[in-house]
Amino acid sequence: MNNKKIKRFNKIFPWFSGLSGDLLFWVAIDTLFLTVVKNFNASQVVSLTGISIIICICLQVPLLKIINKIGNTNSVRLGSFVLLLSSILLTFGNDYLQVVFGKVLYEIAYTFINISKAILKNNLQLQNKSEEYIRVETNSNTIYALATMIISFVVSSMFNINNYLPMLCCILVCLICFVLSFYIIDYSEFNKVQPNNKEIKNKTKYSTLIIVLLISYGIFFPIVNEGQTNGKLFIQQELLNVFNVEKTAMIIGAILCISRIVRVFSNISFNKAYKKFKDKIGVLLPILLALSILLIISGSFIQSSLVLKFAIMGLGYIIILFIRDPFKVYMQDLALKNIAPEVQATLLTIMELSRKLTRAIISLSFSLVLMNNPMITVILIMLILAIIEIFISIKLYKLIINSKQLKEEKKEITV
Repeated sequence: MNNKKIKRFNKIFPWFSGLSGDLLFWVAIDTLFLTVVKNFNASQVVSLTGISIIICICLQVPLLKIINKIGNTNSVRLGSFVLLLSSILLTFGNDYLQVVFGKVLYEIAYTFINISKAILKNNLQLQNKSEEYIRVETNSNTIYALATMIISFVVSSMFNINNYLPMLCCILVCLICFVLSFYIIDYSEFNKVQPNNKEIKNKTKYSTLIIVLLISYGIFFPIVNEGQTNGKLFIQQELLNVFNVEKTAMIIGAILCISRIVRVFSNISFNKAYKKFKDKIGVLLPILLALSILLIISGSFIQSSLVLKFAIMGLGYIIILFIRDPFKVYMQDLALKNIAPEVQATLLTIMELSRKLTRAIISLSFSLVLMNNPMITVILIMLILAIIEIFISIKLYKLIINSKQLKEEKKEITV
């Protein structure tokens, strides 16, 4: 192992992971860009995400075979290149099909880029620093949160100067990430595995802990995603009942800006929180998720004070952003701790498949519900799902404790 190279990896990884956390600039103006510049209607805009996710779900098996064949290092490089292609297509695509293809490439890119988490874990283990995974990933998320916060403050002005300016910046960031990806190298022996090896096949038989983890991860994130989308829409509807469009836009903008700042704070403080609560954090975060939805619902029933009403609803929305990144980091760390290095890439891919599949089902179901029911119905369903997630997280916590006890007993027997 070259110490100089792995030290360079340690410095570059948080920047690569943070800047490639999403299509920066695009996520801030996607709907505006598609409607104003591409002249897409609402139906076309909404269908983009659903179509791209469904296609990506169908491609998961061949994508996983590619990952196993080319290895972790090349997978991240390929993902970064595909993300760059995606940003170019989304920017310069002339028709709906080209933009759909750009969105499909976007989803595919993150199947590959997500393997960088396995590279980080492997390289930390080489340095005997496995326990620092959460700290490094938290630093990455802090960089991402700071970048998106700054972008949210300037992107509207950039769009007004030139409609394509934010997307040109998006392409530039993707190009930087592609260059940085050549420094994201898996120096361990697990960079590339042989999937036909019988020993490795046996290691893919996941424990009950991993299965429950996949269920928990698959439910939590779709609730968060729908909470961000439908929660914001619900608050917007309530605001429009009492304010004009201009004032509603101003209040929503203020809530979004505060949520971005809080997201930065959550990433900065998570490492300390994890050291204090350890695996209890896996139960605490789903409780906060249920609380956030409950605040949005309860706030909507307040009629005596508009300030109190929207302060409570806004607080609920902000909590959703507060818990998003910490939960992802914790669950990925937990998964990588409890699986053999040879199948880490497979597990990370399955985790994302679990999230995408559940999100597609929930999104479609909510669309059907909203055809004949008010938004409050969807928010109530989200609360029920969040409560179910709490019970799943408690089950997961018990399995973690039991697993640790078994490991301690094995150590004592060995000694």
